[in-house]
Amino acid sequence: MKIKLWGTRGSIPTPSTSEFVTTRYGGDTTCVSIMAGEHLIIIDAGTGLRLLGLEMMKQKKPWDANFFFSHVHWDHIQGFPFFLPTFQSNNKFTLHGPHLTTMPGFIGSVLEKALRGQQEDLNFPVQLKDMPSEMIFKDLDERSVVTIPGVKTTMVVYSAALNHPGGSYGYRIEEHVAGQKTKVFTFASDTEHLKTLHPGLQFLAKDADILLYDAQYTPDEYEGRGFMPHKGWGHSTYEAGIKEALAAGVKRLILHHHDPLHDDGQVAAIEAAARQAAEGTGLLIDAALQMAEYDL
Repeated sequence: MKIKLWGTRGSIPTPSTSEFVTTRYGGDTTCVSIMAGEHLIIIDAGTGLRLLGLEMMKQKKPWDANFFFSHVHWDHIQGFPFFLPTFQSNNKFTLHGPHLTTMPGFIGSVLEKALRGQQEDLNFPVQLKDMPSEMIFKDLDERSVVTIPGVKTTMVVYSAALNHPGGSYGYRIEEHVAGQKTKVFTFASDTEHLKTLHPGLQFLAKDADILLYDAQYTPDEYEGRGFMPHKGWGHSTYEAGIKEALAAGVKRLILHHHDPLHDDGQVAAIEAAARQAAEGTGLLIDAALQMAEYDL
């Protein structure tokens, strides 16, 4: 299993400037790819998806890939109109998203509604129906299990609801190969910690090789010490991430969804503080680095 981080920023893209440098940890919003055997799984479609699409186009082959969306807030879907593989008719994408219930009376795929809406003619010159690739939309219920069979490798994706305004899902992606230990990557962005351990997150992260976790705020920012409080905003801290990771037996914790007010120096400081806080536990910690790759 090869995991690559194409977008690590939260809330809004944050381009680097001479006064606010984001070149190291990245300015594109959330997108993660998982390659395993013949399978490609893509989590979220933030602006980092554009870069992934450019890389896929270089390989000049038809793609049959699965998307899993955490939720449909703009920073997690805004890269989709610029995903060039959707403009080729020989590509197929199955798009899974949470079966959110925030719109009483609505019938149909919330994910499809969101993607179509952001490409209506007032918002974008190309509508979703004009993108010639095959798209299949599937809404996921709480604790859904999706099995993606392959010749040698089978992928199994588990979902669980997280704590975020409007709803959000986390995912546990397992790679199963006969005769080999199961590899596990857990995606848990856009979630706010609870006073106790989050049962859904613990389910997703149990003994995971890697947990990618929302650590947008420092503990001081979250509590409002020196600035406005961020409780109820749907995001978390490295302290909470460490607690969840240690309780679940995670091997490596990746701090994700960097705040648009944090430049490279501030993200590096958060990474250093997290490593110090976890010293002696054996837990490996990285701040999410755009274009970083992890091989399991």
